[in-house]
Amino acid sequence: MLFKKIIFDNYKTYYGTQQVDLYIPPEVKEKEGKNIILIGGLNGAGKTTILKAIKDVLYGRREVSEEEYKKVFSNVINNTFYGEGGRECSVSLVLETDSGEEWTIKVKWFFNAYKMMTMDEREVTIKSPKMYMPKKNLVQNIEQYNRLIDKIMPYYASPFFIFDGEEVKEIIVRQEQAEMKEAIHKITGMNSYKQLLKDLNALKSDLEAKIIKAQRGSQVHALKTQLEEVQSSLLTLDTKKKDTRAKIIQYEERINELRKKRNKIFSQNSRSREEIVKRQGKLISEIDQSKKNLDTLLKDSIVPIILKNNILNLKKQLKVEQDARNAKVVKQASLKPYRQFMESLLNIPISPTLTPEQIEQINKIGEDIWINQHEIKVTPENEVKELHDISFKDYQVIQNYPVRDQKDISELINRIERLEQDFEATEVELRNAPEFKDTVEENEKIDSLTKMVGQLTLQMKSINNKIQRDTDIKTTLMNKLTRNSGNDGDMGKLKVQLENTTSVITALNRYITDVTTLKANFIKEEFSKMLLKLFRKQDEFGKIEFDINTFTVRLFNDKMQEVSINDRSAGEMQMISSALIWALIKVSDLELPVVIDTPLGRLDSHHRNQLINHYYNELSNQVIILSTDTEITQDYVNVMKANSYKQYMLDYNETKKYTLIRDGYFEFIGR
Repeated sequence: MLFKKIIFDNYKTYYGTQQVDLYIPPEVKEKEGKNIILIGGLNGAGKTTILKAIKDVLYGRREVSEEEYKKVFSNVINNTFYGEGGRECSVSLVLETDSGEEWTIKVKWFFNAYKMMTMDEREVTIKSPKMYMPKKNLVQNIEQYNRLIDKIMPYYASPFFIFDGEEVKEIIVRQEQAEMKEAIHKITGMNSYKQLLKDLNALKSDLEAKIIKAQRGSQVHALKTQLEEVQSSLLTLDTKKKDTRAKIIQYEERINELRKKRNKIFSQNSRSREEIVKRQGKLISEIDQSKKNLDTLLKDSIVPIILKNNILNLKKQLKVEQDARNAKVVKQASLKPYRQFMESLLNIPISPTLTPEQIEQINKIGEDIWINQHEIKVTPENEVKELHDISFKDYQVIQNYPVRDQKDISELINRIERLEQDFEATEVELRNAPEFKDTVEENEKIDSLTKMVGQLTLQMKSINNKIQRDTDIKTTLMNKLTRNSGNDGDMGKLKVQLENTTSVITALNRYITDVTTLKANFIKEEFSKMLLKLFRKQDEFGKIEFDINTFTVRLFNDKMQEVSINDRSAGEMQMISSALIWALIKVSDLELPVVIDTPLGRLDSHHRNQLINHYYNELSNQVIILSTDTEITQDYVNVMKANSYKQYMLDYNETKKYTLIRDGYFEFIGR
């Protein structure tokens, strides 16, 4: 699937109707290797709005109440348009499916006079290559709409394809949570197999019940006795299985408690002397940088700040004088036909001859009548004094002269004071800080309990084998009862269905085991391979790996002791999460576009370079990157242009309070 375009109609900062062409023809990707759409903009220009708009169109009503939905979407209408009396806005997402169909998904929001969202309207238009006219559907049932969207871009896949680059670390932070595990299993295709197995087992139980019911009344006593013995054995084995499972759960809970205790030690270690000294070094760097920023701001902006009120008053006075001059010009132009008429009229001889005072009086009266009839705006001569004689060019320069607020200086000074207070607090903290505490004891207990769980798992496997053996015996006895029931019609069909179902369940269990192992190893391989490309200092960790048993990322120190992944920096966690997303996308059967907002903000130059050179150009057939001017800088633009098919710039007009979309990426793209 590919996104073709997104169209805004008075949505948030986008005034009027504006669109972004996102389509990359497949031949461009194949021949030129270009798969990136680059969209740049300063903070507040509307980059994140594009990402959220895509999510709003596809998943806006998912997992939110009606009240919360109206509250969130009461702020999406453009303020300028609303001020003009507008009461609706919309976003349209045009995409191309793998089958060649063009879908246009449009969501329109309606508002009342209090700027509260009253309702929304969803419309899906599908144009097939074989259809002459597109098929347009107005959505009445939101559940039906959600099922329709899940066919092209499943909701569970969205965290891995549409995400904020600075928040992508949440994938690692939340990897132990049930919903994240569920999403990973779904994107790898595991849940569909499990659901199929569940349905087959339900079918098998139903067939067994039907067979027992059908053969009742004609059972052979010996077979019935054997069957009861086997069923009793199965009940005993099932009890043992439950007991063993309960012990496993008990040990696993103990392991989790130990892990929590170990994590608490990790947390305490984060407050040890070594960590406090690191924080002090970081605070010193931030204080120095903030002071440099303050010096720069004072040098560059002290005059506009001091003269702010004078400059604003001058702009206001010049505006008044300019408006007065314009009004005079308009008045003179409007009176020109009247004066030509009066000149022609007064040149005709009149008897008796008019005196100059009478002529002047007629001119004045006629001029006033002409002005009133033609509704000419007149400024009294003595109302506005022209104090300045400047050219229009100078007038434009003064009106566009920037002013700065002292708030920027106050914020920097406050920041420096806070940092210095934090530094003084770390001095106190350093005197009372604990020493670094080892976690060897907890790790040994965890390893011991893990071995016990392994032994119980082996016992569970033995019990399952015995259950399978008795189940096979039960099936054989039931088949014999079926043959001796004297009813070879429906009973024979049920027996064949049960045998086929049992065979399919057995084969599917083996298939699920093999495929799960295969996919987990594939994820592990792709994760490790991408991690080696992205990381600069992986050697400072003992090991970073993807655990194929738990489907989670685990981190070990140089002594091969597991450590908390939350202790890593935001940039490092972003790189680890990016590698995991890469592996999950590669293992999934989904060909979807990837949309990333602010992907490089927290990264240093090395990691930025690695992502640009080795990651985005192969991540998907269509990668849409929303970035600021500080991310894709001049150093990276040539590399990025080699892989980007189109570049756009979001220009926010501070005066008119809306954003315009234009071609090009900041200034250096044009040069």
